[in-house]
Amino acid sequence: MSLKIGYLIEDAADRAGIHNPYRLGSVVQAELIVDSLDRFCQAHHFLDSVSIESLHDFDSTAELARMLGAQLTIAYLDASEATRTRRGTAGSQDVVDRDLIKCARGADKIVSIAHEVIGNDGPRLELERRLDRIALDRRWPEHQPSTMPVNALGLPVNLESYLAEFLDRTTGLRPLIDLLAVTGSGARGKYQHGWSDLDVLVVADTSSLDEMRQILADLETELGGVKLGMTVLTRAECRAGAITSRLLHVLALIGSGSLVPLWSTPGLALPAPDAATDVAASLYDGIQAAIEIRRQFLKGSPDLRALYKVTALLAKIQLRFSGIECPSDSDALSVLLDATRQDTSLVATARTEPLAAEALALLVLQAWLDTLPGETR
Repeated sequence: MSLKIGYLIEDAADRAGIHNPYRLGSVVQAELIVDSLDRFCQAHHFLDSVSIESLHDFDSTAELARMLGAQLTIAYLDASEATRTRRGTAGSQDVVDRDLIKCARGADKIVSIAHEVIGNDGPRLELERRLDRIALDRRWPEHQPSTMPVNALGLPVNLESYLAEFLDRTTGLRPLIDLLAVTGSGARGKYQHGWSDLDVLVVADTSSLDEMRQILADLETELGGVKLGMTVLTRAECRAGAITSRLLHVLALIGSGSLVPLWSTPGLALPAPDAATDVAASLYDGIQAAIEIRRQFLKGSPDLRALYKVTALLAKIQLRFSGIECPSDSDALSVLLDATRQDTSLVATARTEPLAAEALALLVLQAWLDTLPGETR
C-alpha cells in the first residue's frame, strides 16, 4: 500500500481544524503524518507495511525518522538531470521548476539520512527489484541453515555417492556454491527407484556455471539413469523474492527447519518467507497444475507419472490453503479425498493403473473447480 505524504498531512490537518498545515513547523508536520498514518493502519489492520511518497522536506523527514525509529526505512532515489528530463511528461522546464521547489525544501539533503540510496538511471525492473528487497528484508527474517550428512537422506548408494562427489568438487578451498539442498521426495526419505527424480537446489553465483556444468558432465554416469533436476539461484534472487512459487516454498521449508541442506557456506543467511506469502504464491502453481491435468487428458495416452505428480501437486496446494502441509504425494491425495468424502482406494493404484490415475485426477481437479464461483458437479 502506497500513500502520498500530502494525503497524510492534509487528512490529519482536517481532523485538527488546521487550514494550512504546510506553514507549520517540521515537528508538527511530522506529528500530523504519524497521526494520520496511525489512523490509517488501525483501519487497515491487515496491512503489515506501507510506503509513503514523497518525502521532499528535509526537516520534517528527519523528525519523522526520530519519531518512528526502526519502523521507518528512508529510500532516496537518485537520478541524473538528463534522465529526469527525459522521463518528464511536462517538458524540461517543468523538471527544472520542480527541482527548485524540492531543493528549497531540502529534498537534496535527505540523501544524508537515507537508509537506502538507489540509483534510478537504469530500467524500471532494476528499481522494482531494489524496492522488493527493501520490503522483503523487513518481512522475511534471515535464517542461517544447519546442515546434515548425505547418508542421512536414505538415498540409493549410487545417488549418495553422486552427491558426495559433487559436494567434494564444489565446496573445496574455493567453493563454487553457497548452498546445496535435496528437495522433493529425496529430501523426505520417500525416494522410489524408477519413479522419483533427484531434485536439487543450489545457491551459487552465475560465474560458477561453467565449472559446475563440467562437474555434472563428469559425474553423469553415476546417476544410473536417474533424472537430475538441478535448480540454481543466486543469493540476490532469493533476497529480492525473484523466484518461482515452488522455490519460495523451498526457502520457506529451509527457513522453518523442515528442510535441512547438505551443505552451506559458513555464515550464509537466506530469507525465510512467511507462511502467508508461501500459501498465496502457491495459488499460481495450482492454476498451472489444473491446466496441466487437462493437457494430459487430451493426449492419446497420458504420461502416467506426470499425471500422478501434477495431480498430487494440485492436492497439496488445496490442502495448504486449509493450513495442512503434506509433503508426501500419496498422503496429500488421501487427505484431500477424505476431506471431500471420496474413495481413497484410488491412491494406492493410481501410480500403476492408467484408469485409476485418470479417475483420481478428475476427482482432485473437480475439488479445485468446486472452489470457483458458478462451478457445479
